[in-house]
Amino acid sequence: MEHVVNAQLRSIVGKKRAVRRLRAQGVIPAIAYGPGVDKPVSLALEKNSFLKLFKEVTESTPLTLVVKDENGKEVLKHMAFIKMVQYDKVTDEVRHIDFYIPEAHHKMKINVPLHIVGKAIGVEKGGILEVLHHEVVVEALPDRIPETIEIDVTNLDLGDSLRVKDVKLPEGVKIDMEPEDVLITIVVPRGLEVEETTTAETSEPEVLKKGKKEEEEEK
Repeated sequence: MEHVVNAQLRSIVGKKRAVRRLRAQGVIPAIAYGPGVDKPVSLALEKNSFLKLFKEVTESTPLTLVVKDENGKEVLKHMAFIKMVQYDKVTDEVRHIDFYIPEAHHKMKINVPLHIVGKAIGVEKGGILEVLHHEVVVEALPDRIPETIEIDVTNLDLGDSLRVKDVKLPEGVKIDMEPEDVLITIVVPRGLEVEETTTAETSEPEVLKKGKKEEEEEK
């Protein structure tokens, strides 16, 4: 599914009062920059339409940024990614957006969220699923960037860990982290460890006792 962001060139730049008036009119100030453009481009986004789209995408979702001038003429159309979002500290409303414009045939690095599926064997046994990284740094060509990376934890048992080297990736995609970095682990709760130890200790004397009885019978 293609996600299109419609924007207009913004001539008002750096003037707090003027920018405040834009926000009051339902406009979100934005900027687009990166190796895919000659210089940063100041933009204005229609608030309601952008926020609707914003709910459906992540930082790693490829967008089609379409920019028009005040006369409605298209001046820029390029793949883009949301680089940064500024929020109001009080209202938590979106105040400003940074778009990153990559070069089409050059690799880029970007954070991609992990999508965990399945129920781990270790969790079924009472363990706790601990996620150490909710996202990973991925390196790939812009059109190869996955929106999410699926991680199946079904076969993880008590004490098991899933590392970067264990992740199955699409062709042309690389995780820019150490291969041994742990992403997910199944933690054994302390109470469960005590219970297992106690069970082992109480069962051992019974085996010894049986062995002794057998020796007495042989005599």
